[in-house]
Amino acid sequence: MEKFKHKSVFRRGAEDGLGFGIYLSALFIFSAIATNMPLLGLIATIMALVVPVYTYLTLRKGFVQNGYFYTFSEVWTHGIVLFLCGSMIMAATIVVYMTWINPNFLYEQCQSAIATYRHIGGAMGNEMASTLELMLKGNMLPSPLSIAGNTISFGVFSGSILSLILTPIIRHFRPRVKDDDDNNQINQI
Repeated sequence: MEKFKHKSVFRRGAEDGLGFGIYLSALFIFSAIATNMPLLGLIATIMALVVPVYTYLTLRKGFVQNGYFYTFSEVWTHGIVLFLCGSMIMAATIVVYMTWINPNFLYEQCQSAIATYRHIGGAMGNEMASTLELMLKGNMLPSPLSIAGNTISFGVFSGSILSLILTPIIRHFRPRVKDDDDNNQINQI
């Protein structure tokens, strides 16, 4: 007889969210450093494309470990909690990076965007460059905490949508259990 690990979806999501948060933090760090090391940008892009697969495998593992007894809403909730906890860890990484490791990160990114828009030219490119220059002059760049808060909001929203899409797929592929009463009724016919 196979033994299953029955855990609440919240606990499972939080535990899985720890590893996912480390993954997302690495994704952010690779993206942030990619301006100096382009290969990291490629790695970060691949990591971002793997997120749906990682999510599927994590939710599927939880579904199997619980003996295929999670309802639709429980699998979905597991995904939401996974993204909530993962996004919170990533947000903490963003705050640490932008506050203490590279406090000029936003300024440098804004300068790079201005140069890119000026190089593109045209009315739209020049307008975007002018807007960004006004933001720099007016000291209107967002704070690291603001970016962290938006990261959590976006992570939970996108994770909720992704989990909503993956849940029926995960629940569809489970072992079929034959019911003895059904077999007896079929044999009597």
